[in-house]
Amino acid sequence: MQVIVVYDVPADRTHIYRKLLRRQLEHLQNSVFFGELTKGQVTALKQDLKKKLDADDEVVVFESTNPASFEVTTYGDADDPGSRFT
Repeated sequence: MQVIVVYDVPADRTHIYRKLLRRQLEHLQNSVFFGELTKGQVTALKQDLKKKLDADDEVVVFESTNPASFEVTTYGDADDPGSRFT
């Protein structure tokens, strides 16, 4: 399952999400993470995210079981998402 996680949280809380998400996902840019996880891993990740949430935190998880449903175009000096793991 392809997963993209983005977050918008107060600056003093970014380290919490960055540390959690780097365990399983590729850190693409500031508060954007990408990777391929099993359905069980996605469920566990969502539970972990819920445990970390504060009132001012916003986290969005995009998931797709069809890798073809994500069309990716990168510009500049960026690698294609997921290329780090191949």
